[in-house]
Amino acid sequence: MRGFFLFMFGGFFFALLQSGVLPLFLPPDWRPNLILILILYLGLSENLLRALVAGLLLGAIQDSFCGPSLGLYVSVYLIVVLATRLVSEQLNVESPPLLLLVIAGGTLLQNLLVGFYLTVFAEAAPVLHILIPAIPKQLLANMFSAALLLFLLLRFQRMLGYRPGLAGLIYQSKSHGT
Repeated sequence: MRGFFLFMFGGFFFALLQSGVLPLFLPPDWRPNLILILILYLGLSENLLRALVAGLLLGAIQDSFCGPSLGLYVSVYLIVVLATRLVSEQLNVESPPLLLLVIAGGTLLQNLLVGFYLTVFAEAAPVLHILIPAIPKQLLANMFSAALLLFLLLRFQRMLGYRPGLAGLIYQSKSHGT
């Protein structure tokens, strides 16, 4: 449970970073979606109930901090968590390169869902003309940020204490190498 609250605190910190700090330094197309990266990571490493609750809460946090309409990111992140869980059952989630590929797929899915929801439900047809050209830049920004966060997580793995089953962290049992 302590790990869950740590992830929620990280999500709140990422929301503050995304809405307050990154706009000062990066243009809108190059801002990474740090909450999406955390949602994808939780979808790979946590059980389904915790991942869905985290998707719900972190989507609400993003909607309240920097979302265009309430409920948009809640529904998008719930779908992203479910899709991530479906993918994680078929793949080796302890592979860091695979984690980066899942983040790329999650970024594409999130952008397509946001574009679909805003076009169909908000009747904001011009949003696709803005969203589609920004997808490659968003993909690069998310991949770079995810690689940096994964590097930091692997670097500080000993200090944080290892928990088996975390995505991207290679598990070696006590009998490894004997």
